[in-house]
Amino acid sequence: MLFDTHAHLNFEAYDNDRQLVIDRCEEAGMKVINVGANFATSRLAVELADDYNNLYAAIGLHPIHVFDEDFDFKDYQSFLSEKIVAIGETGLDYYHPTFKRAGAEDNSLEKVLARQKEIFLQFIDFAKKCDLPLICHGRNGLSGKEVYLEMLETLLIERVERAVFHCYGGDLETAYKIIDAGYYLGIDGPVTFTKKAEELQNLAKNIPLAKILIETDCPYLTPEPHRGERNEPIYVEYVAEKIARLRNISKKEVIEQTGENAKTLFKL
Repeated sequence: MLFDTHAHLNFEAYDNDRQLVIDRCEEAGMKVINVGANFATSRLAVELADDYNNLYAAIGLHPIHVFDEDFDFKDYQSFLSEKIVAIGETGLDYYHPTFKRAGAEDNSLEKVLARQKEIFLQFIDFAKKCDLPLICHGRNGLSGKEVYLEMLETLLIERVERAVFHCYGGDLETAYKIIDAGYYLGIDGPVTFTKKAEELQNLAKNIPLAKILIETDCPYLTPEPHRGERNEPIYVEYVAEKIARLRNISKKEVIEQTGENAKTLFKL
């Protein structure tokens, strides 16, 4: 079964035609996890999951939004329902070092990352208590730090059993460390790009298929041949198709295996 394990139909990019996009998902017979990035989008993800059998939800606060709201962890706890299959997205982001929003202009990089880590740890604890996997966001920047290794170290210290490194953008060596720890890697539209995609394509070709999830991260990261357009869940098929070509196997095999991976991670 085609399964987009990371989408954002709960974002305003779909406010004008959300039902049509959901209809296309239903026609394709696919399942979708809509992932929260703050309180409002987490709430809408849960509402959508409650309304549609093929939609699930994850709740979290994206690290670039840690200064955008008056964060109260109890607000997120109130969302819990059987259609919530993961906690996240949450994690660390070194790409946006100043976060010039919500009065955070004067915060130092150290202060920003400390706040990200504080909230990351709260969501880790929440996930463990709820027996739910984590959807981890990481992005490297100019800080000289290696975000994926730091997140991996944190997960191991906290003894997290289930997690996916969403939209993985690290190197192959780190990827093997992540999967050796038992976690999954999310692969998105950039694997289909014709330029600056060699490292990701090499990774998609070589790591065990049993540790890959396919994602869109829609409305972002639209795969070829629709690059430049708004992304949507049905385009995750292009990600599967590219992985199949890289591995010299059938697209059906990629779709079936990544679907089983999703069922295993999210206990569906």
